[in-house]
Amino acid sequence: MATYDSAYLLSWFQRLAGRPTTNDTVSTASEYQRLSEAQSRVIAELAARAPEAFYPKNANGAYPTLTTTDQQVFTFGTDSNGYPIFPIGKVGIYPTLSCIPDYPWIEGVQYMNEGNQIRIPNNMTWGAPLYWRGIPQPADIDATHQPTLIPEGARELIVYSAVMQFQLEGTATRSPEQANNAASLYKEAFQRWCLVYRTQFRSGGALGPLTGRNLAITGVGGYGAFSQL
Repeated sequence: MATYDSAYLLSWFQRLAGRPTTNDTVSTASEYQRLSEAQSRVIAELAARAPEAFYPKNANGAYPTLTTTDQQVFTFGTDSNGYPIFPIGKVGIYPTLSCIPDYPWIEGVQYMNEGNQIRIPNNMTWGAPLYWRGIPQPADIDATHQPTLIPEGARELIVYSAVMQFQLEGTATRSPEQANNAASLYKEAFQRWCLVYRTQFRSGGALGPLTGRNLAITGVGGYGAFSQL
């Protein structure tokens, strides 16, 4: 049975990209880098359609808190590379756990959004913890750090996206045909997984009352109904 861990995705990438089993000019580290880049792309695309499926909590099950040194500017912390965390899409800011999810702070009133940080307006401060609910960028994939996309089966999208970009890099040993094959696999799988995530979208929004069949009939979006789920 597929494990969908980092080693499995690496082997899948190598098979689909037609890489030699020995004396490959492309290093394992470079292949993991491509898988990491692909995971970021995939999560960004899926999170734009079903954000609530990707809201994480801390390892202990608690919602993450923002950090501050002056009680005026609050940051989302740093990632494994030391870069400031820049959440993907909308982020909810909450003064207490009991306010989640119904009573977020109002942007432009109780805080100002500055990308990788927020600021209390009018030169005021906030002395209590602030919690946030949003989607951070995923960590890099390597031999010891596993992919974070769930459910695990959806990680096929990471492989297809990585192979597609790899084959489009323009060197003489790359195959446009394989890039097209990977793109076809990605498109089909993306539609399928959007149907899996669709309940997240149906919970609200302008198209919330519509089913997948309704969307297919209306043909919303440039890539068909599934791209909007």
